Amino acid sequence: MPLSLQDRTRLYGALRSELNKSSVQDIRNTVAAAGFDVSQITAKAEARSGLGSRAEVMPIIDRLYGQMHEDQQEVALRILAERLIGRDDEVDSNVQDILSRHGFQYLYGTFVPVAALDARESRFIPLSAATELARAMSRLLDGDYSGAITSACGAVDSVTQDIYKTHDLGDPGKSSFQTKVNTALQRQKVFENMTQEFEQIGMKQNDVNELICEMRKASNHAAQALQILRRTMGDTHGSKPALRQTAYDAIKWSSALCGILERAEE
Repeated sequence: MPLSLQDRTRLYGALRSELNKSSVQDIRNTVAAAGFDVSQITAKAEARSGLGSRAEVMPIIDRLYGQMHEDQQEVALRILAERLIGRDDEVDSNVQDILSRHGFQYLYGTFVPVAALDARESRFIPLSAATELARAMSRLLDGDYSGAITSACGAVDSVTQDIYKTHDLGDPGKSSFQTKVNTALQRQKVFENMTQEFEQIGMKQNDVNELICEMRKASNHAAQALQILRRTMGDTHGSKPALRQTAYDAIKWSSALCGILERAEE
């Protein structure tokens, strides 16, 4: 669906804030790639530096963007996002973070509404996981079921890797998917914290024990299932056969695991 005027305005403002952190030369090159007529970007300071200053250049860029047809604006926004995200991991993270605050993620050449994941659900999981799960849902909707499974598993990986790094647990690349999940759950004292919370609200001890036991088993089974699915169906190139419903299940299992781990970090 085409972006609304309101969405285009918000997205341009978000991308502009990151663009403005670049050098004037980088700004010119980036907007040129996005279709702006850079011959119109003149400034008094050019006589001294040959480039102008941000304070002079950016208002002209704003005016040129405003003069574009809505289709041109949408193309320009996609190219701006692509150019900014492609620079380095830090800029990539910053751009995706600010876009998410406006309800979008930039995935595979398009702006995907976070609502595709479910904006309400994304409040309960880490940003890195939300981005991967949004990518997984986008792939699912596009019919790339094996890619969706890969992204779903990647969401859990992003969370466990952060926990490994935070608690100095070693190289996560040397452990299996399921081992990383179980190690992260143990290190975060997830179920111990849950036990205390359930007891604090007055739940009977037998019910607490039974519930924690089932949640331990469910988490372990979900991690094991995702590990098997990534090995047998997951593929970023979409070359492995995969099932639509199974891909959806993988996204939900991944979301549940990420939510449990995030809950432990509160």
